[in-house]
Amino acid sequence: MSHKRQVQIRCRALSPALAVAAAFGLAACAKPTREIEPAPVDPGLFIGADCPQLVARRARIAQALIFAGSAQDQLAADDRTRTFGVPTPMGTPFDADREPQIARLKGELHAVNAQMDAQRCGPDFR
Repeated sequence: MSHKRQVQIRCRALSPALAVAAAFGLAACAKPTREIEPAPVDPGLFIGADCPQLVARRARIAQALIFAGSAQDQLAADDRTRTFGVPTPMGTPFDADREPQIARLKGELHAVNAQMDAQRCGPDFR
């Protein structure tokens, strides 16, 4: 058997293995909350709310962010434990990654704060 033929046979044998590796690559390790960037949210969504309403909204968003962030950080810690701290493409394929939710909440928090600044909500509301 020629060398070229042997290489072709090996490449065909590796194709399924590469497909499986690529599928696992889709399950990346979860990011810690501090590494998740806020999603863009328009502060105009909060126009019409007065300062006390904005403060209440900010408190609800902050509380949701704390709970989601705690779950995300636990997921990230579990991923690090599973991989012994070495970044690998195989992370947490079956656990719910909360990255989109955290990005949205961070964006909403920035937007509420921007609207509070625009409405000149004073230090009594900070």
